[in-house]
Amino acid sequence: MSRHTSTIVGLLTCQNEPYLKALTTRVIGCEEVPKTKKTPAKYEVELEDTILFPEGGGQPADLGTLSYEETSVPVNYVKRDGLIAKHETDSPIEVGTTVNVDLEWARRFDHMQQHTGQHLLSAIFDTRKLETLAWSLGDKFCYVELPKRVTREEMDAVQAEVNRVIQQDLKITTTIITNEEEKAAADPSVVEKIPDDYDVNNGVIRVVNIGDIDHNPCCGTHLNSTREIGSVALLHTQAMRGSNCRVFFVCGDRVHKYASEAHRTIKMVNSHLSCLTEDIENKILALNQNLKDASNREKMWMAEVATFTAHNAKQDLETKNVVFVYKPEASLDFLNVIAKEIGDLAEGKTAILACGQGTAGGAIMIIGDKLDEVSAKVKDIVVNVKGGGKGRWQGKVTKWDMGAAEALETYALSI
Repeated sequence: MSRHTSTIVGLLTCQNEPYLKALTTRVIGCEEVPKTKKTPAKYEVELEDTILFPEGGGQPADLGTLSYEETSVPVNYVKRDGLIAKHETDSPIEVGTTVNVDLEWARRFDHMQQHTGQHLLSAIFDTRKLETLAWSLGDKFCYVELPKRVTREEMDAVQAEVNRVIQQDLKITTTIITNEEEKAAADPSVVEKIPDDYDVNNGVIRVVNIGDIDHNPCCGTHLNSTREIGSVALLHTQAMRGSNCRVFFVCGDRVHKYASEAHRTIKMVNSHLSCLTEDIENKILALNQNLKDASNREKMWMAEVATFTAHNAKQDLETKNVVFVYKPEASLDFLNVIAKEIGDLAEGKTAILACGQGTAGGAIMIIGDKLDEVSAKVKDIVVNVKGGGKGRWQGKVTKWDMGAAEALETYALSI
């Protein structure tokens, strides 16, 4: 913690006046963070007060600038260090300097819409005995994690209820508990949600209230009313560990952006599939069936060709000690069919099978006699192969270098 006195996290201007976009304050601390192997040197600047929110409560940090005289220093990150907000910059600012703090407002307002929307969404899930275990505010989507999976019908019902409450224009207020007696008397379920590294005794307890329907401890920046959330759209779910489930959602302006992006995607799909929007599902089902049928036919013909190739290899082995089969367009399945058809080889007989090409890689399989000797030479020729095995050596080729397949064939013919 700094030896200087600054406004503690919980009473910052960004928390008490979240719509304020500019502030003049003073630098009271600046410490260098030495560079590491992965990061350059940076500086942590402490101000008397700030309108830039330090990451916390699931809400990402604000971005902005610190300006003085003719200099403008970007703030790349704001963190909470105990009770202190520290601003990460690429260059130092002298202690005592008066600076103008400017907030990247579009980012902040987006975070306020998502964060307040999450509070409301979690409150509605609470009425269905679905406690929010965790939440995340991402660059594009947000999610809440619930203790059980929910159906699309349940999501639709919650979405409708959330949006009805939004239209009620409920006031959003913050209760700040500073009195020691009030802190001691605070609901334990409220206190236990406060981070362990936040000193409640020397700090404050902030409770965000959405009308009379939700009261939750939170350090984040929030809207003035539910109407400013705009709308909430519940998108999809993701099954998690045990029975947990993540419900992905967007709020406010993100709903409009998502609708526009989804519409553009749908129009692109319309064009590629040459169909109307209402026919997309049936078109995709038909294409999937066609793909499945084509895949089955490919497997049948692959087996036919592999069997034929194996027959020729067995004939060659009657007069040769080594056969080499290389099919650039084939797969490991193709090699497996050949190996199965060839079966066990007589002493002194070896088959080297290979597939794939270029950066796509492929596979090499060796069956028969002298596996250790032959595989060692193969690994010298094809440097990007790794494998092993007893009775049959099999390796994965991550990349076929130029001329490697030809060199392998030359080696096979020389044995």
